[in-house]
Amino acid sequence: MTIPSAIDRRADIDWLRVCAFGLLILYHAGMAYNSWTWHVKDPQHAQWLEIVMRFMNRWRMPLVFLVSGAAILLALGRRSPSAFVRDRLQRLLLPLAFGMLVIVPPQVYLERLQRGQFSGSYLEFLPHAFTGVYPAGNMSWHHLWFLAYVLVLTLALLPLFLWMRSRAGGVWLDRLSQRAADHGALLWLLALPPAAVSFWLTPLSSNRNGLVGDWVGLAGAALLLLYGALLFRSPALLQALARQRWTSLGVGALTYGVLHAVFFSDPAWPAPALAGRLDHHLLEAVNTLAWLFAIVGFFTRHMTQRSAALAYATEAVYPFYILHQTVTVIVAYYLAAADLPGTVKFLITAGATFLGTWLIYEGLVRRIDLLRPLFGLKMRGGAWRSLQPTRSISG
Repeated sequence: MTIPSAIDRRADIDWLRVCAFGLLILYHAGMAYNSWTWHVKDPQHAQWLEIVMRFMNRWRMPLVFLVSGAAILLALGRRSPSAFVRDRLQRLLLPLAFGMLVIVPPQVYLERLQRGQFSGSYLEFLPHAFTGVYPAGNMSWHHLWFLAYVLVLTLALLPLFLWMRSRAGGVWLDRLSQRAADHGALLWLLALPPAAVSFWLTPLSSNRNGLVGDWVGLAGAALLLLYGALLFRSPALLQALARQRWTSLGVGALTYGVLHAVFFSDPAWPAPALAGRLDHHLLEAVNTLAWLFAIVGFFTRHMTQRSAALAYATEAVYPFYILHQTVTVIVAYYLAAADLPGTVKFLITAGATFLGTWLIYEGLVRRIDLLRPLFGLKMRGGAWRSLQPTRSISG
C-alpha cells in the first residue's frame, strides 16, 4: 500500500474495537468486587476475578489505544488538516464535555454517598457537582479520561499522521514495513521505545489518567497510537502477525509467567523498587507487545467477515463506552447491601450494565438525532441536512 488513505474499512479492525471496548465494560463491572480502590466498593470480593483482571491489565488499554491509532489514520483519509481537526473536536471534545456534565456526576454522587461524604438527594448534590477537581472535589471525567488523551495526542501527533498518509511517507513506510514483515523478529524491536519511556518517565510522573503530569501515560499512549497506525496501514505487517500469532501467544504466556514469579508475587518488589529496574520495564514491554501481537494476529487470521451484528456493534460501541460506567456504578451501589457471593454480584452487574446501556442506546441515543453527536455519532442524513444553512439560488 503506497498511500495510507487507501486503508480499507477492515472487518478485523471493527471486531477488535468492539471486543476491546466490550472487555473494558466487563473489567469495570469487576472493579467493585476486588481489593483495589474504585468509585464504589462491595464487601464481597471474588479472588479469581482479581487474578483475571491483573492479567488483563497487561494489554486491555494498550489494545484500545492501538486500535484507536488505526482509526485515526482511517478517519484522516484525504481530509484537510482543518477539516480533520473539526471532526475530531466534534467526535471527542463534545462527548467528553457532555459526559463530564451529565454522565459522570451520578458516579461521583453515589461514591460520596457510600463513603459518607454527602447525604441527600441527587438534586441536592447537583449544585456541588462541579465544585473542585476530583478526588478532593467533585468535577471529574472518570472513565472518559481516554477521550481527553486521544484528543490531545491526535492533535499533537497530527504532523506525523499527515506524513504517514503522504506519498513520500507511504513509500518509506511501505519499504520499512515489508522488511519487518520479511524478518518477523524485527517487529519485537517495537518493545524498546515503550520500555525506555516507562523507565525514564515513571519516576517523573504523577496524576495517572489525569493528563497533566502523567508523562509516562501520555508518552506510552502516543507510541501505541503510532504503532496502531503503522501496523494497520500495512497488509504485509498484519499478515506477518497472523503467521506468528502462536509464537506471540507463547512469548506472552512465558513473559507473564516470569513477571508473576519474579516480581508480582514477591513482596520484596514494591512499585518504587520496580521503577528503577530496567529489566522489569523491558519484560513488561515485551509482554504487552506479545499479547497485542497475538490478539491482532488471531483477529487478522480469523475475524474477517462482516455481518449485520458487527455493523450494529460498530456504531453502538462508542455510546456504550460513554454510558456504561454510570450504569455499572448504579448497579454495584445498590447491590452492595445484598447478601450474595461476589461472583454472583459481578455477573449481575455485568449483565445489568450491558442490558441497561443497550436500553438507553437503543431507546434514546440511536433514535434521537440531537443526542447522537453528544455520544460521538453522526446525525442521520435527513436530520443533518435539515440543520444546514439554506442556499440561495444565486449561491
